[in-house]
Amino acid sequence: MIALADLQTGTDAFFAVGADGEPGLALRLFLAAVIILMVVAVAALICVTSRYRRQQRGLYRQEMRRRDISGRRRIKVSDKYAVLERDDYTCQICGISRDYLDSLCPGLGDYLLLEVDHIQSVKQGGTGRDIDNLQCLCWRCNRKKGGWKTNEEVKRSIDYGMDYLDSGLWF
Repeated sequence: MIALADLQTGTDAFFAVGADGEPGLALRLFLAAVIILMVVAVAALICVTSRYRRQQRGLYRQEMRRRDISGRRRIKVSDKYAVLERDDYTCQICGISRDYLDSLCPGLGDYLLLEVDHIQSVKQGGTGRDIDNLQCLCWRCNRKKGGWKTNEEVKRSIDYGMDYLDSGLWF
């Protein structure tokens, strides 16, 4: 043991070392507090870093989804008009056309909603950049087709279109 007279005054007294070379209680408490603070700081840094990385991954995934969706759904306007002209403004599944509706009642063809659709959907490996993979469909056939059916499957399931109109059952 050391006497009080042997201890230095001020801040050095706080870090006093005993006669046997062992650190004093105050020094041990200080070192323990420093170690605990360092562990807490490292843990906080790990948490913040992992949260930041998760956030960045989420933003990256959102951006990839946005690019994927915009790349697959957008068909250039010039391609749309080219497909409509090529298909003579006629639905490729049910066969209804502007000319046919105009022959029934002048001006009725203007109300036909035609859309440009993928023949083989993007989900099934088709591409929207290839004009040969695009077709003209009326809105009913396009909704019925969705992204998973083929043209033949839709043709078998419809109860409208040219065959229905020509049969005379509708009037």
